[in-house]
Amino acid sequence: MITYIVVDTSYLVELFEVPGHFKESFAKEIKARFKNATTQGNKLYIPIPVLFELANHIAHVIDGKKRRKLVAIFSVTVRQGIDPETVFINIIPCAAFAVASELSDSLEKFAQDFAEKFSRQGLGFTDSAIVLEANNLKTKHNQVHIWTTDKPLKPYEPDTELNAFIGN
Repeated sequence: MITYIVVDTSYLVELFEVPGHFKESFAKEIKARFKNATTQGNKLYIPIPVLFELANHIAHVIDGKKRRKLVAIFSVTVRQGIDPETVFINIIPCAAFAVASELSDSLEKFAQDFAEKFSRQGLGFTDSAIVLEANNLKTKHNQVHIWTTDKPLKPYEPDTELNAFIGN
């Protein structure tokens, strides 16, 4: 059975080894999880708000050589992720923003849900988008997880992940 995984920024900063945001031991574990997901044929999804957060972290890397290297990797990852033939990772807009013609209504509803529900539960705007995307995927697929080291976000995954890694 294919597992669908929505990936949080906290996993990507480890995968990319963004200086100031990753721990060597976390990065090793998370890279192994990405490799296992690939060999098992699982589908990984990165919502657009997560990409913005990752890009911001990369843009603030002080070492120019390291920053340029990370930007190049980021750019390739995004290009590969928007290719519909990509097997491993998919870049997807948050379900709330999926159709441009409905953007204002969707964004307004998302902002309202954020203010009235998610923020009261301690979730940020990007985390809220991750939860919405995971729930959207769950309506179409049997097994959906959220990969995150953010302890307040993990309980919102639609299906409990066995042997989850949240950076303990």
